[in-house]
Amino acid sequence: MPRHTGELSVRGHLRRREGKTLLVVNGRLSGHDTFLSTTLRLEQPVRLPALAVRILTFDDVTVLSPLSPVLPQERAGEEWSGTLLLPHGARPPAIPDDLTRAAAEAGVDTGSWSPTEARHLLTFLGEADSASVRAERISMIIAALGDPS
Repeated sequence: MPRHTGELSVRGHLRRREGKTLLVVNGRLSGHDTFLSTTLRLEQPVRLPALAVRILTFDDVTVLSPLSPVLPQERAGEEWSGTLLLPHGARPPAIPDDLTRAAAEAGVDTGSWSPTEARHLLTFLGEADSASVRAERISMIIAALGDPS
């Protein structure tokens, strides 16, 4: 079994696609590398202590693709659950250049943000639908984080 530093409980449903059974995750995995090969300890519908999978995360879905055909075909549509053994933790979110510049100018340390806080702020910023709204949101983020109270 490969070395791992993190474990993540996952669940979803099985889907047949192009002759292969895939494990579709309920909810997109965020903050983990895609195309990463790792191990899944599958608990349900069958117990497999070390299923080698590749994590494929797309815009709205994460799929675990077994690297060998070990799941029975007749199980498609059935729910599954298990633990993903990750070789590293979640990758830190990338802070965009415009927010980095504004933070530096205001003396706000973006390196002190927790990954959860950074993802929340970046989601808020990323949902801006125009340049003016984005600039306003950057100002709001800097004002909120620059205020020590």
